[in-house]
Amino acid sequence: MGKLVIDLGHGGTDPGAIGPNKTHEADVVLAIGKELNELLKGCNLEIKFTRLSNKYLSLTERTKIANNFKADYFLSIHINSTKDNTIRGVEVWQYSNKNENLNKFSNGLCTDISKIFNVRNRGLKLSKELSVLKNTTMPAALIEVDFISNAQAEKDLKTNSNIKAIAIGIKNNLIELFDLEVSTNDTLYKVCIGAYKDKNNALNQVKLAKDKGFKDAYII
Repeated sequence: MGKLVIDLGHGGTDPGAIGPNKTHEADVVLAIGKELNELLKGCNLEIKFTRLSNKYLSLTERTKIANNFKADYFLSIHINSTKDNTIRGVEVWQYSNKNENLNKFSNGLCTDISKIFNVRNRGLKLSKELSVLKNTTMPAALIEVDFISNAQAEKDLKTNSNIKAIAIGIKNNLIELFDLEVSTNDTLYKVCIGAYKDKNNALNQVKLAKDKGFKDAYII
């Protein structure tokens, strides 16, 4: 079974980047993380989050969690910020591009998340300075979902449907990264149209249902 650590940036006394309307990066990534935690339940993965509450963790503590867990991969989730409040876009950072599976994951993540907001795909970037990439012993990636310094991006990042879409995008790319089988829901829900004393009425309702496209209609 694969092992994954998901790091939710900032938290507690460290709000991270703050949007023009005072939205905290730490709160946005926590919302994404909580949604992702629910979506990943049932996946054939051992998963550890560095935090699932609004608490502070140092960079050293975050990498220590990953290294002690002996994770196969490490993903850190962040929201970007810049002085130029017109900039938007999604980018993923790695320490190196030597792991082809991680490269594919990061590029896929950029593509999928950028489509949610219809913003620029800023692509895969490399850094030797980011602490959680430099000090983890496993292949690691850090996603900057968008720029909270942009007012529209900040608004988009506060929308529940967007938070869920981001989490789904991350989950789908993690499934590919770990080559997991996608579970299917085999639950069936029966729909009853009515109960009739006259069998002909029942037969007519079945015929009507089938004519409307419900080919599986039948009499109980």
